[in-house]
Amino acid sequence: MNTPHGTVRRARRSGPRRLCAVLGAVLACVACMGATHAQMQASEVQVKAAFIYNFALFTNWPADVMQADAPMVVCVTAQHPLQAALEKLIGKPVRGHRLEIRKLNDSTVAGCHVLVFDARTPNGVRVDPAAPVLTVSDSPKSQRAAGNPEPMIALALHDDRVVFDIDAVAARQAHLQLSSQLLRLARTVQ
Repeated sequence: MNTPHGTVRRARRSGPRRLCAVLGAVLACVACMGATHAQMQASEVQVKAAFIYNFALFTNWPADVMQADAPMVVCVTAQHPLQAALEKLIGKPVRGHRLEIRKLNDSTVAGCHVLVFDARTPNGVRVDPAAPVLTVSDSPKSQRAAGNPEPMIALALHDDRVVFDIDAVAARQAHLQLSSQLLRLARTVQ
């Protein structure tokens, strides 16, 4: 008879321990998921800025456009939500060039290698389709305001993930060569 009581005692002791271990694991998972969700929301602009940096890394400009020792100039329209996040990338290397961020206060894109704009807001910026300027919008092409340039790459948020669509025809027209790796990662390529 001692045997069944001994078994019961061990089961009673291991039950609370097991319950505490399971509850601890569940609480740790919930805390981790909450922190990840908050981080995703807080860093959408940083993620988009990182995408733009990588777009520059995976794009080839004509040799006469990218002079040796000249900076890679990313122009961003005034009061753009990504401006502060892009400025944190100043000085980073891009294909042997130092990254420079320039705020556009007018419609002049001369000297820009990448133009970042909000397609939903009319901004008065004009880009010659044959100019070797990579145009990037942080909103889908379908939301483009009249008069805005046609983006070659359009960033979008889909299921809490940043995705992008590429207009490869527009890139070729501007004499830009987008890496096949970049094309494979795009949600759609036209």
